[in-house]
Formats: sequence, C-alpha cells, structure tokens
Amino acid sequence: MDDKVNHSEEEIRERYRKALESAVQKAPIRSGERLYLTDLWAVTSIPEEVIVETLASSELKLPEGVSSIVDDRRKKKRIIYGKRESNEKGGGPKQPRIRKVQEED
Repeated sequence: MDDKVNHSEEEIRERYRKALESAVQKAPIRSGERLYLTDLWAVTSIPEEVIVETLASSELKLPEGVSSIVDDRRKKKRIIYGKRESNEKGGGPKQPRIRKVQEED
C-alpha cells in the first residue's frame, strides 16, 4: 500500500476511473448491448452516485459489444454513458439549452 495518507482529488478520480475501466470488462452485458449501473456497483462497491459522476467527467473505453451504460435504479431507465439509440426519445440532435435572444432596435 501507499505510505501517502492524503491523496489529491485528481488521484482519487483517477483511481475511480481505473476501477470502472476494469469493472466494465467484468460486468454482464445486458440486452441491447448495455451495461447496468447496479452491475458496476456490484463489481466495484463504489457508490452509485460516484460512478455516475466519474462517468460524466471521464472518457472510458467500452468493451466490444457494449454500446452504453444505463442507470437502472428506477423504473424508467436512462443512458448515462455511451451512444443513444435512434429509436429512443431525444435520439435526434439535441436542441441548444440557451436560445439566442433577438436584438432590440
């Protein structure tokens, strides 16, 4: 183990990223070429919210045959990482969140 007691926030995030990279290789692939958040939690024991945060801030390479990672904690599942399928709602191009304001004369 490390002799260092205090790790920087960046080191901690990197460790979570590495743990998730390993977990996506071990987690079962569900129907639709998906990995489930709860499966990643079971493999790593990292809190689910930390997994979501790490996925949002990191680039992970998904294994062959996997297109996305899905948050399956609620009845309505949502993709939190990877490709969205074109038949899902919102699968088209995203609308900008900020609308351009017309200039006044």
